[in-house]
Amino acid sequence: MNDDELTPEEKLQFDGLPKEASPSEFLWHRIVAPLRADGTLRRAAGRPPGLRQWVVVAASMAASVALFGTGVFVGHRMGSRSTERTLLAVREQVGAQLAQSVQETGTAYVSALVALSDLRLAEVSRNGPGSPGSSAKATSEIGQGREAALGALYGAAFELARIAPGDSDVSRILQVLEQRRHHGTDVDGAPRSAW
Repeated sequence: MNDDELTPEEKLQFDGLPKEASPSEFLWHRIVAPLRADGTLRRAAGRPPGLRQWVVVAASMAASVALFGTGVFVGHRMGSRSTERTLLAVREQVGAQLAQSVQETGTAYVSALVALSDLRLAEVSRNGPGSPGSSAKATSEIGQGREAALGALYGAAFELARIAPGDSDVSRILQVLEQRRHHGTDVDGAPRSAW
């Protein structure tokens, strides 16, 4: 026989058991009467809620609103701090990329000046300094490169002075470059284009 199966006699006995058990009237009065006496239990038969219940409801609603408002405020603060941190990280990354770009550009600038210097030295060694046999094209290219280099140097010094306005070395470099720029002639007295 299976444990889940009941014999017909057991089924009859099981069906005969009461389905609900009601407490005795004595037990009911013994528990309910003291609860009603101390105000914990009130009769619900058509009585409107008292002032005490309204105060509890109002206090509960005020606490809910305060809790919600606090949650919104804290969430907003945490979100804005997270956004601020993210923006700072992006700015730092952009700053690092810009610094790397300045370094790469500076290296390319110096490399181009080295190549221009090598071109000038090759021209001088081939024809001698200031010789009439110098290639006019090479002399023109060297002059153009020199002017471009001075213009770029002036622009870089000007922007550097904007970045570090109190740096006396940058101010002196910029002052010398501005004097040369406004003077209008080279060291050897040849006219120079404004850069």
